[in-house]
Amino acid sequence: MLRVHILSSLVFCFPLVIAQCLAPLSSADEFLAKTYDYLVIGGGTAGLTVATRLAEDTSFNVGVIEAGYLHIPDSNISVPFFENNAVFHPEYDWMLSTVPQISTGNRSIETPRGKLLGGSSAINGMAWTRASIPEYATWDSLNDYSGGWDWNSLLPYFLKSQMREANPEPGLSGFSTSYDQNGFYGPIATSLNAEYSGIIPPYIDALEQLGVSINHNPLDGNTSGIWNALVAVDRNSGSRSDSATGYYCPSAKRPNLHVLSGATVTRVLFDNSTSNLTATGVAFVSGGSQYVVNATREIVLSTGVLKTPQLLELSGVGNATLLKNLGINPLIDLPGVGENLQEHVFITSQYELSDTFRGITFDDFGNATFASIQEAIYNKTRQGWLAATNCAFLFLPLDGFLNETEASSLLDTFDQSVQLLESTGSASPLVKAQLGIQRSWLTNGTVPQMEIIQLAGGLVETVPGNHYMSLLSGVMHPVSRGSVHINTTNALAPPVIVSNFLTADFDVQLLLDLFTFNNKIVATEPLSSYITAQILPPPNLTDADLVAYIRETFVIGDHIMGTATMASRSLGGVVDPHLKVYGTSNLRVVDVSVFPSQIASHLQATVYAIAEKAADLVKAAVQ
Repeated sequence: MLRVHILSSLVFCFPLVIAQCLAPLSSADEFLAKTYDYLVIGGGTAGLTVATRLAEDTSFNVGVIEAGYLHIPDSNISVPFFENNAVFHPEYDWMLSTVPQISTGNRSIETPRGKLLGGSSAINGMAWTRASIPEYATWDSLNDYSGGWDWNSLLPYFLKSQMREANPEPGLSGFSTSYDQNGFYGPIATSLNAEYSGIIPPYIDALEQLGVSINHNPLDGNTSGIWNALVAVDRNSGSRSDSATGYYCPSAKRPNLHVLSGATVTRVLFDNSTSNLTATGVAFVSGGSQYVVNATREIVLSTGVLKTPQLLELSGVGNATLLKNLGINPLIDLPGVGENLQEHVFITSQYELSDTFRGITFDDFGNATFASIQEAIYNKTRQGWLAATNCAFLFLPLDGFLNETEASSLLDTFDQSVQLLESTGSASPLVKAQLGIQRSWLTNGTVPQMEIIQLAGGLVETVPGNHYMSLLSGVMHPVSRGSVHINTTNALAPPVIVSNFLTADFDVQLLLDLFTFNNKIVATEPLSSYITAQILPPPNLTDADLVAYIRETFVIGDHIMGTATMASRSLGGVVDPHLKVYGTSNLRVVDVSVFPSQIASHLQATVYAIAEKAADLVKAAVQ
C-alpha cells in the first residue's frame, strides 16, 4: 500500500507496513449487543492502557468508546519526521483553541489533543521523559501523604509500560543514556536516535564550558543537565510507538475487549439513591443517533485534560453555580472541575549557521536530492533521517543558568506574582499549596525550572541551502493558571478554554532570562564559531519589545494538565488518591487532567504510569 505525503514542495511515497491490528467496531448496535463490567471513555494514551490491562482478566468484559478512528497504517502518524503533520488536522485532532487574551497578544492559541485511537500519544513529539523525585513527592503531599503517588510508588509502573531498545550504533560518543531504571518488557518501545546532527557536539561542548554537565541517567529521578532524550520510536520498524500500536493492537482480538470508534459520549448517567452517586452508564452519539450503554462495575473517564472537565460538567459534576446557570442539575458540587489548568510556555531563538558547518540538519530536507535519498533509505531499512527526531534536552534549576543577582530578582518577581494572584482572589487553596512548594524549589535548586530543546534546523524565515539551529526554551512551573468550562449544554460544542498564559510576570521574566541565556550559549566556543546570525528574536530589541514579541510568538508544549486534579477535597481536588471522583462510588478519571501539579517533563511516560497504576487500583477494588 502506498500513501503520498506532501511536505512543502516535496512528495514522499511510502510502502507502508500493514500492522496486524483488528479494526475497532463502527456499529453502535454491535457494541450494544454486549454487556460490560467496565466502560472506558476515550481510547487515548491512558484509556487504551487501562482497558487492555483490565481485559487481561478474562472474567471482565471491557468496553471502550472513542470519538476518533484507528489510523493504522498512516505515515502522518507513524513516520517520526512527520511528527507535527497530524497536529491541528481535523482527521486526527479535536481542533480546540483558547480564548484570545491580552496576555497572549490577542491570539487564540491552538491546543492540540488527539482524536483517534492512541489519542495524543499518536500526535505528540514522542519524547519519553520523567520528572524529578521531589515533583512526584509533591503529588503525594497534595493528597495528604497517601503514600501512593511518590517516586517509589510510580517507578514500577514506569518500568511496566516501557520497552527500552538497545542503543543504535554508533550513536553519538559520550552522549548515550544509561539503561538504569528502564523497563524492558512493556508495550511502548523507547529508543535513542541513530542519526545526530553535527551541530549537537559543539552545542554540548559550549554548555559544558558554562558549567552544565551531561546527565547520563535522566530517568533516575534527577533530571538536571543536558541529556539524550529517549523517544517512543520502534527502531525495528522506524515508526512511532503509541497506545494504539503498543496496547490496543496486541489485545484487539481479546473476546472480552470491545472498542467502538466514531462515537462521542455526551453524559455520564448516575443512580443518586445513595449518599455516593453510582455511575450506571453513559449516553453517546454515533452516526447521528443517540444511545445509552451501561456498566455493572465502574466507568473510567479518559477523555483528556480539556474534554474530561467538559463531560463531568455536562453530567452534573462541577461548580454548582456554573451548572445551575446553564440549567444543569448539580449532582456533586466540585468547584475544582475545570480549574488549575497549567501548561509549559516556550519561546524560540533561531540562529543561522555559518558555511564552516558541514553537517546535516533537518533543513536539508529542502534539498530534493537529500530528501529522495532519505526516502529510499527509509523505504528499504526504516532508518535514516526520516526516523530521526531532535534529542538534546536541557533541564536546569535557577542556579544552573542565572547568577545570584538574577536569581534573587526572579524570586522577587515570583513573590510579587503570587501576591497579585492572591489579591485578586484567583488563588484557590490548591494553587496556594502548589506555589508554596514551588517557592522552596526555586531557592533550594533541586527541581528544574526551565527546559531548552535544541532543534537541528530553522522554523521560520529560512533560506534554501542554508543551515540553522533553534533553541526552544520553556517555563516548567508557571505561576499562571487557567480554566476550561462549558458554556452550553450542547455536548458536541467545544469547551471554553481561558488559558491565562503569561498573566504572571514571573512567567514572562523567566522567558526573558532564557533569551539572555540562549545568547550566552551561542556566544560560547566551540558553538560560537558556527553561528553567523541571530534570526529570532530580531536582534537589538529592548526588553519592552521582547515582552511584546514573547506574547505575539510564544508556543505551548502541548503539556496541558491538572483540570480534574487529584488532591485532597479540602484543597479543591476533584479525584481522590484512588482516582475516584469525590462523591461517587465507581467513577474514576484516568488521564493527564488528574496531575496534581505541573512537572518539568514531557508528560506521556507519566500518563502511561498513572494508567498502569489505575488498572491495578480498579482490579484491587474487586478483590
